[in-house]
Amino acid sequence: MRSRLGTMLRRSAAEASSWLQPRGVSTRGELRIIYYHRIDNEEHRSCVSVNAFAEQMALLRSEAWTILTLKQVAEHLSTKKPFPDRALAVTFDDGFEDNYTAALPILQKEEIPATVFLTTDYIGTDELPVLRDRRGISPLNWEQVRAMAAGGVQLGAHTLTHPSLNAISSEMMVHEIRECRARIQEETGVWAEDFCYPRGHYNEAVENAVREAGYSTALTTRPGIVSPDDTPFTLRRTFIARDDRLRDFSHKLDGSYDRLHALKQAWSRLRASGRAK
Repeated sequence: MRSRLGTMLRRSAAEASSWLQPRGVSTRGELRIIYYHRIDNEEHRSCVSVNAFAEQMALLRSEAWTILTLKQVAEHLSTKKPFPDRALAVTFDDGFEDNYTAALPILQKEEIPATVFLTTDYIGTDELPVLRDRRGISPLNWEQVRAMAAGGVQLGAHTLTHPSLNAISSEMMVHEIRECRARIQEETGVWAEDFCYPRGHYNEAVENAVREAGYSTALTTRPGIVSPDDTPFTLRRTFIARDDRLRDFSHKLDGSYDRLHALKQAWSRLRASGRAK
């Protein structure tokens, strides 16, 4: 009940926020990166249903969003060139089998490029570390990964074992960052240019290790948009959840939920400063 009430309040606030800002203002010269985990009909927050995903990708095309690859994103960031209006990139975290069986056909139908970030030690096994309490959910296998790459999907690195990189030794952290890409190259011939921080956990040392490993970009789970002058190694993204209706999805694209997040952060800082007095 409390969860449903919170969802209703967020939706109402996002609706109001959308009315207060002219359509398209938040997408001029900037980029939004959206991210998914699974495309499946299971009732779980990280599983977007197949029909919902199809509707979302169709909306991107019908509303004339400019879908960029992360390679194109990196080029804009390196030159600080403004992004096209309504620029967007699509990403998937972890490497679930349904990214191939369910998402890929829809992406190909709508001609939408995407990047899948692979946790390589679990590709071709029967588990992922984020799913040890849930059965019957499979990662991709390497044959499927190669087919996705051949079908136009970019491959990104998401470490070997999905640790919180800021909570392990520096030696292990560097190993996870570098060897993941080596495994992707060994299995597919692809040299992954893009990295994604597991669980969104990173610090300055982790960021520097990713940069020194030669990646072009690194993606976080911090919500928001990307500006041309942002550092390539702390890129913000917008999470797409199962309970997002198509209208919610549209509001996430137009920045309505970003403004809610900013208000929430401001309120948290205000409360923290009040407690400190």
